Amino acid sequence: MSIKKFFFLLTIVRIAIFATAQTLPPPQPLTTDCWQSLEVIPDCVPEIFRSITNGQFGNVGPSCCRAFSGLNADCIPQMFIFAPLFPPSRRLKDHCSRH
Repeated sequence: MSIKKFFFLLTIVRIAIFATAQTLPPPQPLTTDCWQSLEVIPDCVPEIFRSITNGQFGNVGPSCCRAFSGLNADCIPQMFIFAPLFPPSRRLKDHCSRH
């Protein structure tokens, strides 16, 4: 194969790649970043887990609720993997919206 053919084919391949390239979605927040806002409130994470496991959301305090309500919308599915199938995360959000 001659060098001219090689560079011609290389150019065609580059055009094909760039023409079909799609933009990447914006990066998701890291799960550790999501948890970090809750971990600065003493006993917040245990309060949330207790409320989800026993269904008593009134035990989550106002400061923990503010931290939970301030989470990025992308954090909830990452932190609570079963969130779409597990309504307690929604009930916690509803409880915290009243504080």
